[in-house]
Amino acid sequence: MTTEAVAKGCPVHESFDPLSPEFLADPYAVMAALPLHQTPVFYAPSIGYYVVTRHADVERVFRDSATYSAAVAQAPLAGLTPEARDILLAGGHRPQPSMVSLDEPAHDRLRRPATRAFTAARVSDMAGTIRATAVELLEAAGAAAEIDLVATLAFPLPANTIFTMIGVPPEDFARLKGWCGDRAALSWGRPAPDEQVELAENIAAYRGYLHDLVDVKHEYRGDDLTSDLLEIHAEDPERLTTAEIASILFSLSFAGHETTTGLIGNTIRRLLEVPERWDQVVAAPELIPGAIEETLRYDPSVPVWRRVTTRPTELGGIQLPEGAKLFLWLAATGRDASVFPEPERFDPRRADADRHLAFGLGRHYCLGAGFGKLEARIALEELARRFPRLRLVEGQTFRFHPNISFRGPQELWVRTGAS
Repeated sequence: MTTEAVAKGCPVHESFDPLSPEFLADPYAVMAALPLHQTPVFYAPSIGYYVVTRHADVERVFRDSATYSAAVAQAPLAGLTPEARDILLAGGHRPQPSMVSLDEPAHDRLRRPATRAFTAARVSDMAGTIRATAVELLEAAGAAAEIDLVATLAFPLPANTIFTMIGVPPEDFARLKGWCGDRAALSWGRPAPDEQVELAENIAAYRGYLHDLVDVKHEYRGDDLTSDLLEIHAEDPERLTTAEIASILFSLSFAGHETTTGLIGNTIRRLLEVPERWDQVVAAPELIPGAIEETLRYDPSVPVWRRVTTRPTELGGIQLPEGAKLFLWLAATGRDASVFPEPERFDPRRADADRHLAFGLGRHYCLGAGFGKLEARIALEELARRFPRLRLVEGQTFRFHPNISFRGPQELWVRTGAS
């Protein structure tokens, strides 16, 4: 789409590029420089999307799945080369690859069995394991004066948890994590044409691995989600096929840890950047759930999601055509002053922080929202208990993965205060 094809009357911000170095380093500085109160919906030529920033408008999009399709949620942001596209298709990576990019009735068909991963009983059973894992990871840091909290805690805790829940052998954890990074780069980044082939090959291998896992679990069941889903298949093969089970695993193996890694990292960063915040949490751990909700509002680990219109519609005063691609700027909705008073102030005691849209709404509301917050809470509790004098290492520059939809520091160096 060119600027000439933009909906009549829609503002255009030529300089807005969510993959520019400036945006990746600090999207909130970019946000502050934009007249969002005057242009709550605008067109961004750099990506060919309409950017939607107002809380009420994004909420409306999430609640109206008939008008706003999820089909583009995981579509590559950059155009794929024919070779990369052929590799993906040959590897079983279809244009509608998993739950988050499916509309009804296909979405419900996969979502219902996927909820087995997050039943109250399973979550309750996992809480002890999560805490034991967090303690083990922090104890492994020993008496180090400085540690990278992403490598030490924020990455391995949710990754090990969801991979174990699915039934992935521990020796394959690192390989799966690498594939998840490739998936983020291809679907939500802007890889160069010569990079796309390698990324596509890795994603095809990722798909193949999950199909093989389903085949193995078909013969050797265990106490894991894949085995649970195969029980549904055994009862009625048409109700849930083995290909659909692999598709569910493709969704959960990524979303089940990437978002929580970012949530843990973002929460720790925001607490530590003002040392008094961390000291308050150490003194009163009951503030931790509020700090997590406030981080989801103030600096969400999923700052953007996407939709596409199925018919002409009006949104934010703009008449959009059928097929208009929407960049739902969730991070901007959390800074909407009409919903959150003093939105630029980080306040773990904010009473209404949970009005954020970081987990979506409606039919596509994040299945693992409660589970992710549980992991983050346990991580923060154990971190505060073990390292009450934690401080950020001064002068570090935070790096972020170059994609539009998943954000958290790649490293987070801290001084532990250990003697």
